Amino acid sequence: MPVLLALVLSATAVSSRGAVATAHPLASEIAADVLRGGGNAADAAVAAALALAVVEPQSSGIGGGGFALVYDARARRVHALDFREVAPAAATPDMFAPSPGAPGAPPRSLDGGLAVAVPGAVKGYAELARRFGSRRFAALAAPAARLAERGFPASPSYSDAARARLACLAARPAAAREFLAKGSDGRPAAPGPGDRVVRRELARTLRLLGRDPDAFYRGPLAERIARAARDDGGVLAASDLGRYRVRERPPVEGRYRGHRVVSMGLPSAGGAIVVGVLQALERETPRAGGYRPVRFLHAMAEAEKRLFARRAALGDPAFAPGAAAVVDEMVSPRYAARLSAEVGERALPVAAEAPPQGEDKHTTHVSVVDGEGNAVAITTTVNYLFGACVVVPGTGILLNDQMDDFDAAAGVPNAYGLVGTGANAPAPGKTPLSSMAPTLVFEPGGALWLVLGAPGGSTIPTTIAQAISHLVDDGMTLEQALAAPRLHHQWQPDALRVEPNGLEAETARALQARGHRLQVSERPWGNAQAVRRRPDGRWEAASDPRYDGVPSAP
Repeated sequence: MPVLLALVLSATAVSSRGAVATAHPLASEIAADVLRGGGNAADAAVAAALALAVVEPQSSGIGGGGFALVYDARARRVHALDFREVAPAAATPDMFAPSPGAPGAPPRSLDGGLAVAVPGAVKGYAELARRFGSRRFAALAAPAARLAERGFPASPSYSDAARARLACLAARPAAAREFLAKGSDGRPAAPGPGDRVVRRELARTLRLLGRDPDAFYRGPLAERIARAARDDGGVLAASDLGRYRVRERPPVEGRYRGHRVVSMGLPSAGGAIVVGVLQALERETPRAGGYRPVRFLHAMAEAEKRLFARRAALGDPAFAPGAAAVVDEMVSPRYAARLSAEVGERALPVAAEAPPQGEDKHTTHVSVVDGEGNAVAITTTVNYLFGACVVVPGTGILLNDQMDDFDAAAGVPNAYGLVGTGANAPAPGKTPLSSMAPTLVFEPGGALWLVLGAPGGSTIPTTIAQAISHLVDDGMTLEQALAAPRLHHQWQPDALRVEPNGLEAETARALQARGHRLQVSERPWGNAQAVRRRPDGRWEAASDPRYDGVPSAP
């Protein structure tokens, strides 16, 4: 059964009228239906993101935020929209500073109201529809509302996530009612795979927001959202919601073996790492000694390590003016040459290190291309599984725990083992640093070729870079590139993470002989979603076979 499921989930969808890949088959089909009805890529991407807010609440939702890259085929221009959450006005740099606390107490930056940042998803989706779409926002919200009202079968990922966050969800009655079932003992329990989940309150909210998306940010609903966070120990105020704005940011870009690679810029560090890794690898021979040669893997790990070390100095450019210069350097050919020259035959040891990071099971991605060649790549999240576990009573809105993406203190790791030097400390109105990296790749001649993104916390940029390398260097099919085993090094901890069965024994021994400390993960990571242009001109979509996603086409 697992092998059969993987084969089903890894199938591609192909059409000259466009294609879509998301982390859930129901969301992919809703997006494809929008394309069939004459909607464009922005329409389909917004409809898919709203549907994912219903069926994949462990990863995303209207109480979260994200980034989007939009390619306007007629203007041949890429737009980068930042609708990521920001810190409330009452945030302080030391609000999550380590304290003795109660042994085993849940982190305040992950569970409960203090973890909640000002959500940007609704503003972001509405802005995408207004600026780039061709359909009314109400029409794009309607399929998600119907899905929430009628219900859907819990996916294996939903069930696993609910079980992992059971204590956090069960401790909050509104969250327990929204996401959990009743166990045989009468207590809240995680739904099993296939159990029906109905979200009628969210359906009503989606219809309201379809008519007036600004209702999320002002008036009675904004008051209710802020009160839910404050009642759980938070500092979010309705005025924080009223001040929220979507920002357009300059993307980052570079080149890899003739291909133009465009990704998200600050406050994402992920895009700079994608471009930086690829440009450093361009000086390596990807097939010297066969598929995935030891030298190439060693160079990739060493480049990742150094780029993640530079990441520690980054933050919201409005609060850390020097961060933009650091990113410019990270994506420059000059820095790529320096990285390549620094990579010797042995691994560079890291002096200090954070504790081992946990498994990455959060965030979601949507990749869409329409028949005119317009494209949208959205990476959106509530941060950790089921966000802060805070649900606004009577609305179905799950609030994020995005405050954990700030640095609690210099050198203190967040939930994903990432550490900073203080540039990413909390401050009023500040956007936390992110690893999300929606990415577009163009052929050497200039035509759009690939639309790609992934969840996975700190592993996002390395997942994307490796998929691009597999397509460009190894000539893999799209589904092969997404299915290929992954490696990841993020500087701290000083360990080269390997997916289960991700290395042949001889290769693993050779990397260890070069000084790499291998850490084999219990589970795979990534869940990448991609669309690319085939040689015959048609669009092909594929979903990562590790999880529940299925592509679709009109």
